[in-house]
Amino acid sequence: MLPIEAAEYYEVGGFHPINIDDTLNDRYRVVNKLGRGANSTVWLVEDLHSKRFASLKVLSADSSLRSSEVSVSRHLQLRQEQQVSHPGRQHVVNIFDTFTIQGPNGTHHCIVTEILGLTLKAEVEYLYGEDTEHFPPEVAKKVAAQVAHGVAYLHRCGIVHGDPHMGNVLFYSPKLQNASPTELNRIYGEPIIRPIQSWEHHDKPVSPSVHRPTMVVYSGHQLPPLLEICLSSPDNVHIKICDFGESFIYNPPSQLHKPFDFNMPLRYRAPEILFNDIVSPAPSTDIWALGVLYMIINEKHSPFITDSIDKDEVIQWMVMILGKLPDKWWVRWAARAKYFNKNGVHRRTNKMVPVKKLRSIRDNVNNSFSGAEIEAFRTIYSSWLESAQEKEQRYKGKGG
Repeated sequence: MLPIEAAEYYEVGGFHPINIDDTLNDRYRVVNKLGRGANSTVWLVEDLHSKRFASLKVLSADSSLRSSEVSVSRHLQLRQEQQVSHPGRQHVVNIFDTFTIQGPNGTHHCIVTEILGLTLKAEVEYLYGEDTEHFPPEVAKKVAAQVAHGVAYLHRCGIVHGDPHMGNVLFYSPKLQNASPTELNRIYGEPIIRPIQSWEHHDKPVSPSVHRPTMVVYSGHQLPPLLEICLSSPDNVHIKICDFGESFIYNPPSQLHKPFDFNMPLRYRAPEILFNDIVSPAPSTDIWALGVLYMIINEKHSPFITDSIDKDEVIQWMVMILGKLPDKWWVRWAARAKYFNKNGVHRRTNKMVPVKKLRSIRDNVNNSFSGAEIEAFRTIYSSWLESAQEKEQRYKGKGG
């Protein structure tokens, strides 16, 4: 994979061609590139009205047609402007503006937010090695508690995030938002500009086209300065949840969208998603994903440590941690005989790790977390425990 987007990203339905010093919406001057994903590019911009710097996300034209990210962002912006008091408010990215631009590749939705640091995944891999995703306890507990508060705030705003994983939680520091042009240049470096290349013919020049720029910009952030700003000490740890590409507004119900195409990594998916019992995410599926996230960042040998595991392996580990699935899912799991006998005993180890394992994790948390942090996790663990116990009884009581 090329370190920057290839020419194939710039076609009808694809990315909008952007160059350094372009001005979008007659307001946002492009200063540098912060990154890109499969469906968007992200830029450091100067707001010519407020004279502050911000992050500008420009969605591809195809993504703009099908994504609810802008509608969710507008909804969130309105709630943020109401200044509702909530401990999770400070752990969700601030939305400054949304707008639409027209280009040679179509119509593109744009979202302006405050500037954030690196993702949890990028930070932990740089600091502690690519073979791990767990943080030291003093950092992990702050991160996990803050994510829980942030998701609770989104739910208070009537929003289901739909994809709370390591890549959608970023470190933050007020120093980023208040940085001078000189300081931002130290952090992100000078824009690195190279001729655009093709995936298939990367050694040959790309012919000019109105649909793509002749040059593309590398994301040039410098890891040490960002780490220095965002993670100078455990006491300064501050995270924010971002990226609402998989989110939707569940309250009021009139805002519900058509059946959802789940794109969150398999290891974060709740059983009701894996067994196709729901057509869109719910607050409970966010809470389940938080439980998985907590295990990943806290446990060196978490079963959910890799994105490469398939659906049946994810379900296997659910049983190993929580015990036998409720009957409504157990009987529908076609691969269960590969891993367990009819009573839920693991065929390879001749044992299973039931709810007791998870309770021991929760007990360990109680030994090191503050009262407020314990309360933030209690909801998560109660949900996990319920899925293995109370839900089973509830389904049986209903004849399910």
